[in-house]
Amino acid sequence: MNRVAREGGYAVLATGHNPDDEAAVLFQNTMHWQTGYLVRQAPVLPTSDAGFVRKVKPLCRLYERETAAYALLREIDYMYAECPFSVGANTIYYKELLGRLEAERPGAKLQFYLSFLQAREDGFFSGAKEDEGLRSCESCGQPTTAPGQCAFCRMWAAARERKRESCGGADNPVVAQAGGR
Repeated sequence: MNRVAREGGYAVLATGHNPDDEAAVLFQNTMHWQTGYLVRQAPVLPTSDAGFVRKVKPLCRLYERETAAYALLREIDYMYAECPFSVGANTIYYKELLGRLEAERPGAKLQFYLSFLQAREDGFFSGAKEDEGLRSCESCGQPTTAPGQCAFCRMWAAARERKRESCGGADNPVVAQAGGR
């Protein structure tokens, strides 16, 4: 998404992240004290020298169920299923844990996230560097904290490999043609 926004000359990239998403990522990054990630987690992220476009998360205070209820009332089609690329993602585990907490303590996820944002605003992460640990992906050139390829390129490589395996391997002409992205 970052590459498309940059190449298209878009000033801002808006995502549909909600408190369910934000709290899960925050919990995961806090559990591992990933300060580089924590300092970059906010409803508005400025353009960075590392190559990120400005990002905004306009739904970050609206729970997933609230957005779904609005869509139903307005007869807006939306996807009911989780993202097919999220299978096996650690954030799903943290979402489930936080979902149990939310069931016992309604509002806990939003409170956790909003308290984090307040701490961030109060300078809790003032010593951490925002672009610390960022490098260019060896395949696409986009900024990433991962060594080698970014998560997107790793996902595409895995999808190509699964396709190769299911279509009879690299000797299959259909697979050879589908090799690029």
